[in-house]
Amino acid sequence: MTDEEAEALYEAARSCSGRGAIVEIGSWTGKSTICLALGSRAGAGASVYAIDPHADYRFGDFKDNIVRAGVQDLVTPVSSLSQPYADEFHQPVELLWIDGAHEYDLVVEDFEKWTPKVLEGGIVALHDTSWTEGPRRVANERILRSRHFKDARFVVGSTTMARKVAENSGADRVKNLYVLALKETFASGSALLKKRRGLLPAPLERLGRRLVGWLQ
Repeated sequence: MTDEEAEALYEAARSCSGRGAIVEIGSWTGKSTICLALGSRAGAGASVYAIDPHADYRFGDFKDNIVRAGVQDLVTPVSSLSQPYADEFHQPVELLWIDGAHEYDLVVEDFEKWTPKVLEGGIVALHDTSWTEGPRRVANERILRSRHFKDARFVVGSTTMARKVAENSGADRVKNLYVLALKETFASGSALLKKRRGLLPAPLERLGRRLVGWLQ
């Protein structure tokens, strides 16, 4: 997760009104969880449901990190796969962060099971949408080419996020397609640079990252 992505999650959580919960699919050792919880604390204080199998040593690291960040009062760890847990979760969701299984069919299932729980005006964000086939396809097909999202944004390095609406406008769809083109251009350029790592000076790389933000 890049600094830009961490900041975007914080700001998205801070913007939540408290009408619904914040749901995270895939917690690992808690970096994104902490970003969401700190943002929530700076805003309306919505609860963060951190859904992950929370298996082996990682759960210990997760709990330690959450306590160290002082956000354990806002975070509810859920030891489960995200797909079956969706059937048990009946609260409205204001921010949905999907970063679980990356196989296309499983990302689609997460999207289809959880997105209907997101309130109109709520935010859906997907990680790894630049280079990983499953999240990339779902972001392109279900968000950026959809009639039900607006205010799309690509966050360097691989997050796509947008606001859920009943129906977007023609201008919204044009903006979404622009973000799709920007994301795909970034992914292609990054793949090329990875093959030639070291030839791009660090200041120029930072400038490129800022440029993606400015272009939106």
